[in-house]
Amino acid sequence: MFVGLLLVSTFFAGAQKTVAVLAVGGAVLVAIGWIDDTYKSQKKEFPALPKLMVQLLVAMMTFLMDIRFRGINLMWLGGEEGTYISFPILVSLLMTVLWIVGLINMVNFLDGVDGLAAGATAISAVTLFFLSMLKGQELTALLAVALAGAALAFLRFNFYPAKIFMGDAGSMFLGFALGVISLEGTMKGATIISLVVTVLAVGLPVVDTVQVIISRLLAGSPMYQADRRHVHHRLMSRGLSTKQTVIILYMVSLLFSVLAVFLFYSQ
Repeated sequence: MFVGLLLVSTFFAGAQKTVAVLAVGGAVLVAIGWIDDTYKSQKKEFPALPKLMVQLLVAMMTFLMDIRFRGINLMWLGGEEGTYISFPILVSLLMTVLWIVGLINMVNFLDGVDGLAAGATAISAVTLFFLSMLKGQELTALLAVALAGAALAFLRFNFYPAKIFMGDAGSMFLGFALGVISLEGTMKGATIISLVVTVLAVGLPVVDTVQVIISRLLAGSPMYQADRRHVHHRLMSRGLSTKQTVIILYMVSLLFSVLAVFLFYSQ
C-alpha cells in the first residue's frame, strides 16, 4: 500500500511537499511497524515506547514541513465575517501532533478483524477525495483517491477470510496518510465546519477510540493495555460473525461519510 501510494502520487504530482512527507514519514512508520510485526511473529512483545517515539517524530516532521493546524474561523459560531483566530505555535504543534499520532493509533486499533482497517480507510479516503474536489484541492484529491485505491487493492486479499495481513506496518501508515491528507485538504479551510466534516470523514476510528477510552476509564483499566472493548470485539461477542461485523461497520463508516458530505454542502 505504501509503495502503491508513493508510485501513483509521485508519477502524477512529482516530488511535492505533501508527497515527500508521506514518503519519508510513511517509510519510517512502515520500518518500525515491520520490526514490531517481526517480534509478534516470533511471539515476542515489542516495547510500545519506540513506536510512540517514531509516531511523535513523524508528526513533528509533518508540522515542520508546514502541514499543520494554523487557526480557526469563528464565523460559523456566530462571529463576524473574517473573525479568525491564529493559533500560537505551541498550540498548533500540539494539535497537529495529537491529530497525526491519534489517527495512526486509531486505524491501528481497527486492525483487529479481517478487512476492517483497509475498508474503513478506503471509505474515509473516498470521502476526503470528494470533499477535496469540491474545494478545488487537486493534490489532496489525488492523494486521497490513490490511498483509497491502495487500500481497496489490499482489501481484495485482506477481506475475510484474509490471505494477507497488514500488521502495524500497514495500519500505522494508513492512519498517517489519512492524517496528512486531511490536514492539507478539508481542514485547511480553518472553519469549525471543516473540522467537523473532517472528523466525520474518519468517523469510525474516532468513535471506536473514544468509546474504548471512556470504557477503560470507567473500568479503571490502563489506557495502553490491549483488551476486547473495541466496537468489532463487542459486536462479535454478541454472536455476529466476522463478515457480518465488518459489513455493519462499513455501513457505519459510510453513514459518517454521507453525513460529512451533506454537512459540507449545507454550510
